[in-house]
Amino acid sequence: MAVQKIEITSRTILTTLLYLLGFWFLYQIRGIIITLFISFILMTAVGPLVRGAAKVKIPPMVVFLLLFLAVVGIFTTLVVSLVPAIVTETAGLVQNLPKFLDSLSARWSIVVSPTMFSTQFGDIPSNLLKIAAGTFGNLVTVFAVFFMTYYLYIERANLPHFLRLFLGTGDGGRRIESIVADIEKRVGGWVRGELLLMTIIGVMSFIGLTLLGIPYTLPLALLAGLMEAVPNIGPVISAIPAILMGLTVSPLTGLGALAMSILIQQTENNFVVPKVMQTAAGIRPIVTIVVLLIGYTLGGVMGAVLAIPLYLAIETVYKALQT
Repeated sequence: MAVQKIEITSRTILTTLLYLLGFWFLYQIRGIIITLFISFILMTAVGPLVRGAAKVKIPPMVVFLLLFLAVVGIFTTLVVSLVPAIVTETAGLVQNLPKFLDSLSARWSIVVSPTMFSTQFGDIPSNLLKIAAGTFGNLVTVFAVFFMTYYLYIERANLPHFLRLFLGTGDGGRRIESIVADIEKRVGGWVRGELLLMTIIGVMSFIGLTLLGIPYTLPLALLAGLMEAVPNIGPVISAIPAILMGLTVSPLTGLGALAMSILIQQTENNFVVPKVMQTAAGIRPIVTIVVLLIGYTLGGVMGAVLAIPLYLAIETVYKALQT
C-alpha cells in the first residue's frame, strides 16, 4: 500500500492565516456589515420611487429627505398616539386575563393557565417603551443608515464603471451587474410587498375585530399586522389571541373571530398576495420557516428580519452561478 505524503508549504500556511485573519476582521466589523446590508435593502425598496421622481426633475436627495422625514414623522405619530393606548389596553388585558380565562373555562371546559399568557402580555408595555426609547436613543445609527442608503443609490449608477475598472471589459463585469440587478429586483420587491401586506392585514383585522365587538382591538390588530412579517406561521399565531378573546364574549363571537381570520387569510392568499408579491419571487413555505428559524437562532429578532432578504440574495447569486 503506497503511502501518500502531504506537503504543507509556507505559502499554504500563509494563505490559511490570511483567510483566518479575513474572517476575524469581518466578524469584528459585523455591525457595519449589517448596517450596510440594511441600507442596501432600503435602497432596493425605494429605488423605483426615486427613479420615478427623477422623471419629473425631482433630485434624489430631496426624495430621500422627504422619505426620511415622512418615516420619522409617522413613527413619532405612532409612538405618541398608539403606544400609550396599547400600553393602557394591554395593561387592562393583563389585569382582566384571569377573569377572561375563567369565563373561557366555564363556557368550554378548557383549562388554561393564566401564567401561560400573562407573562408574555405583561412584557409588551415595557418592551414597547424600550423599543421606542431605544429608537430615539439611536438616532446616530438611523442617520447613518439614511446617508448610507442615499450614497448607495448614488453610487449604484457608477457600478458598471467600477466593474470595468477592476474586471476589464469582459463578460465578468456584465454578469456581476446582472446579478446585482436581479438581487435588487427580488429583495426590493419582497420588502415593498411585505410592508404593504402588513398594513393591509393590520387594517383588515382592526375593522373585523371592531365589527365583532371583541375587546382590545388595537393590540390584537397590531399583533396581526406585525406577525404578517413572519410568513406562514405568523398569521396563525396572531389569530389565536383574537379567537380566545372572542370566546370570552360569546361562542358566536369566538366563531366569528375564527371565520374572520380564515376569511382574511383566504383573501390574502388568493387576491392580495398574488397582486402585492407579483414582483417578488416566491419561496416555498418549508424553506421560509427553516430560514426564519436559522436567522432567529443566529441573530435573534434582527436575524429573523434579515433572514429572508439574505436568503433571496444568496439564492439569486447561486442560480446565476449555475447558468
